[in-house]
Amino acid sequence: MPNQSKVITFDLEQASLISLRKALPDSVIEVINGATAASLTRDWNPGTVDLLVVKARKEVAETLELCRFLVSCGVLARDAPVVTDSQEEMPKTLGLHRRRRNVARRAVSPLLVLVPPRRKSIVRDVLKAGAHSCLMLPINAKDVASMLGHAQAGNQAGRHTLDLEGAQTEDRWRDDGGEG
Repeated sequence: MPNQSKVITFDLEQASLISLRKALPDSVIEVINGATAASLTRDWNPGTVDLLVVKARKEVAETLELCRFLVSCGVLARDAPVVTDSQEEMPKTLGLHRRRRNVARRAVSPLLVLVPPRRKSIVRDVLKAGAHSCLMLPINAKDVASMLGHAQAGNQAGRHTLDLEGAQTEDRWRDDGGEG
């Protein structure tokens, strides 16, 4: 089906795949195991993808490299809103010219990283590497659906982002801290 959403996963175990299928029953889920940033070519093009899911690996550096690669190749999201660079700055990890006026582009697919609970200390680094969100293993369908909804809605004023990125729109209720 042409309107069927596409999800690409990296190194997911069976339990996570089952939860992902429950969360996204109408999606085509492509499973890739053992891929690294080095093994995927620079011109790797998976087409339009609605969600990328990576399971954190034992080697943190491999996970971070894969996240950076997936973000840098700019996988486009289906039905993502078109924004202009004058409205939003491009992420630094894309290595593209930032703040080019009135150049339309589509948002990249959300990147979800699944992290074992004993390794929650890597979450900040994974987010800095370009992941949109992290979920602790084991995942459940409701958490995945909620994460995808938030990612598709974009970064909104008042949402917690660990100070890694600012809100895309001005929050007119936010106080600047000065005297009123």
